[in-house]
Amino acid sequence: MSRKRAGVVAGVVLGGILLFAATRLVHPTLGPSIRAVSADRLAESGTVLLNPFPWDHPDISRSQGEQLALQQAPGGTVLQSVLAEVVETNPGTKPPRLCWVVSLPASMISSSGPPGSTPRRASFYLVFIDAHSGQFLYGSAGG
Repeated sequence: MSRKRAGVVAGVVLGGILLFAATRLVHPTLGPSIRAVSADRLAESGTVLLNPFPWDHPDISRSQGEQLALQQAPGGTVLQSVLAEVVETNPGTKPPRLCWVVSLPASMISSSGPPGSTPRRASFYLVFIDAHSGQFLYGSAGG
């Protein structure tokens, strides 16, 4: 192989390595985990958690996010909280939002179907707080 070709091949390989490294730095991988619910179960309900983008910093502290979440469930206790880019995959999706995802006791949630049916307890209860505005976005519970 000629020196010129070897230089071109080395340049292409180096460029590929640099592109891969830059993509890994800028694009977050699948993100933080919540002990109470698997990432697959969350994805089934239309929610994906990604690691925060490097440039997206919260304006609301973890403790403020937890306090705002507890307003949605008076008497609850925080089991876990994580900072995540939240992607909703259901129709009419919005761009990712930086959120404090706060896990609360699932025992606070029960559902009942038609009259006479057996009430069911949830196995997880998450509250999503916008990490920039502090706005309550939604709660998610499931079995």
